[in-house]
Amino acid sequence: MQPERIVVKIGTSSLVTDGRLDPHKADALAASVADLTHSGLRPVLVTSGAIAQGRSVLGGGGGAGEEGLRLAAAVGQGPLFEAFRAGLARRGLTAAQFLFTPLDLCDDLHRDGLRSALDHALDRGVVPVVNENDAVQVRNNDILAALLSVLLRARLLALLTDVRGLYGSDPRTDPDARLIPEAKGMTVELERLAGSSAGGPGTGGMISKLGAVWIATLAGVTAAIADAHEPRVLSRLLGGEPVGTLVHPRDTVRDHGLEPLWRAFSAPPRGTVVCRPAARHAIEAGRPVPLPLVTRAEGAFAAGDVVDVAVDGTPPIARGRTRLGSLSLAEALSADGATVLHPSEYVSLLEAC
Repeated sequence: MQPERIVVKIGTSSLVTDGRLDPHKADALAASVADLTHSGLRPVLVTSGAIAQGRSVLGGGGGAGEEGLRLAAAVGQGPLFEAFRAGLARRGLTAAQFLFTPLDLCDDLHRDGLRSALDHALDRGVVPVVNENDAVQVRNNDILAALLSVLLRARLLALLTDVRGLYGSDPRTDPDARLIPEAKGMTVELERLAGSSAGGPGTGGMISKLGAVWIATLAGVTAAIADAHEPRVLSRLLGGEPVGTLVHPRDTVRDHGLEPLWRAFSAPPRGTVVCRPAARHAIEAGRPVPLPLVTRAEGAFAAGDVVDVAVDGTPPIARGRTRLGSLSLAEALSADGATVLHPSEYVSLLEAC
């Protein structure tokens, strides 16, 4: 029987001190990952922090805009990997660096090659250390880790950050905010309750972690959000202790495919496409959502943005990338034939309603 895989993602704020990679934090994480390996599991480490480390090496810069971020990532990726490589080597383990983007996981040829390489590394007891290839495209590692957990059929996606988990209100402003210890499936209601976290030196935040939880749990992978500095956090999560927030997949899991999951949850929804009741049948059957089923647009969004699909008076029944922006949608409602959302670009939320 194949050893169980665990995907561990740690955020920039949990690795960086004063804008620079903290060697003590990196070594503590390497020790935790080594413990998982020595206990018979096969962990994959997805780590942020390359951009922050690169900026530090470059004296706080690298240039403005996207090009500056890409340069900082290219400079920082090597030192970031080396910190974990050295920490794992001290514990008798070999690390392998993997750099890729969600587009690689959505392409059949690239995906199969990556899965084969990762499987081979894990079978040999090598620890993959993954970072999104931000020198090509700056996105975020939460979503990449979630897609990877689905690809590898992981037992758990552990999202380690600087907060204890999901709360019913913002703990930064509400001293009585209640931690949500466990949820049986991700829902729009839970997403709204959890809200967004404070900004930090990374490119993620709680919104991207919620997207990652959607991806993992809709595909059958249990997801956890927990404090990276909680003692023995990974072993306690795997032992069933109430650490952070654990979100279970639903009993019925559809094969959504990596590309629709990525397109639907890589960014928060910018608005809602409100449809006639017949849209539910189209989504149940995995068909396109055509323009004649749309009654109105709520919010301001552009073509290519993530939107929710709803019927009046119901929670969202799907989420995906719209082919028409809100303004052009309003102008075109009397037209026929156009597809607003294609099945390759949306995911049904009917099980989560």
